[in-house]
Amino acid sequence: MHSIRVIVRLLPLLVFTLTSGIAQNVTAPEKATEVPPRSLRLLPLGETPPYRHEVSDGVSRELEPDPNNIPPRQVRLGDDPTSKPLRLNLGIATEPVKIPGGTAPVILRESKAPVDPALKPWLTLHPPAAGDVLAVIWRDPKTPWKQPRAIIFPDTAAALPAGSIRIVNLLAVEVVLIFGSDRVLLAPGKALVKAIAIGTDHPVQIAFKINAGQYHGFYSGSVLLNPNERAQIFIHRADGEKPRQAAKVVTFNEAAPPPPRPQP
Repeated sequence: MHSIRVIVRLLPLLVFTLTSGIAQNVTAPEKATEVPPRSLRLLPLGETPPYRHEVSDGVSRELEPDPNNIPPRQVRLGDDPTSKPLRLNLGIATEPVKIPGGTAPVILRESKAPVDPALKPWLTLHPPAAGDVLAVIWRDPKTPWKQPRAIIFPDTAAALPAGSIRIVNLLAVEVVLIFGSDRVLLAPGKALVKAIAIGTDHPVQIAFKINAGQYHGFYSGSVLLNPNERAQIFIHRADGEKPRQAAKVVTFNEAAPPPPRPQP
């Protein structure tokens, strides 16, 4: 009987404790972790079709190239017609544009396309959840620019710091790169980041594999980095009309973004 009286006396205290905990959970929920926005750049690779013109009444007029042979002149993000268009120039990276953080796909549409979410996008990108990214875009042989391919690279200071070079092989065969006395093999679809000395002219030779143990040299140049610079080399298929070489190289220097500040 004594035990029953003790339990009865404790019941109001238990009820108060439980309801207090519930009230705290309702009034002070945990804050969801927000993923900050980041930037996206686009780099289309390919070749501009040869110049064509017609003469009418003694006046020469340039003809527009076949739209299957060039990327859209401008694309927009998603289905917002007011979003700033991105102008695509072959071999030149666009200005960075803000995209949300997280794993949602990034939709790119031609600027002239109607605002209709049911329409197939020009390109759908799947970047990682965080960090600035560079999307390299190209087309396969005999494939129109309306069906592009893309590969995404981190575009942060940690992934490609000042004093380094990124080399990307988009060919279907292995390539060999010669940096002075260094010889580097790069498999199809692979990328390499290499640190190089600042202020030194680095001769670069590139060849692609044609047979077992045989390579065809097609590029000879050099890379010179100034302080706070980084460089990128993209090796891709030549898609011009009757190209003299089967492969092309796009290389450029750029200022490296500052490294992230240390967390307090």
